[in-house]
Amino acid sequence: MFKELPAFIDPKRLAFQGTHLKGVVALTQMSLLGDMLCDIQGEAQIDWLFALDDKHRPTINGRVHAQITLLCQRCLKPMLYPVDVQVALLVLTEEQDYDDEPVGYEAITLNGTQVSLVKLIEDELILAIPIMAKHTICPSNDYQLDENISENNNIINNHFQVLSTLKKGH
Repeated sequence: MFKELPAFIDPKRLAFQGTHLKGVVALTQMSLLGDMLCDIQGEAQIDWLFALDDKHRPTINGRVHAQITLLCQRCLKPMLYPVDVQVALLVLTEEQDYDDEPVGYEAITLNGTQVSLVKLIEDELILAIPIMAKHTICPSNDYQLDENISENNNIINNHFQVLSTLKKGH
């Protein structure tokens, strides 16, 4: 285990060594993710184990945790979004194919031996971001239905009720 996470890693070598990486990376180091966030303060925590699968292919298993700030698309206010991603990656080279990919794994293809650890973490966080972030209950949405109104109850000011009374009158 490393005291400080390395900037670049060789996933194949780490898998053959059975290396365990655990540490934090600042969100400010992730430029693509930073463009999607309201606030880039904070950090991502990783706990990854590099190992070989039953066919002696390098794999990465573990988790990524982060607390990111997204823009709610209903009220347009910042919201904290907890990310807890399970990582299961199969490391392939350009010569290998995806045909016998194990169930539950995503394949990544390496162009060289070294890869940016920050970039791998950033990719996992980007994939975890929802397409449309929104609060469960927006703090200042005047047009949101009251929680006490259930789906079975009719709304009191239903404009179509007026039409039904007109129809009954004729």
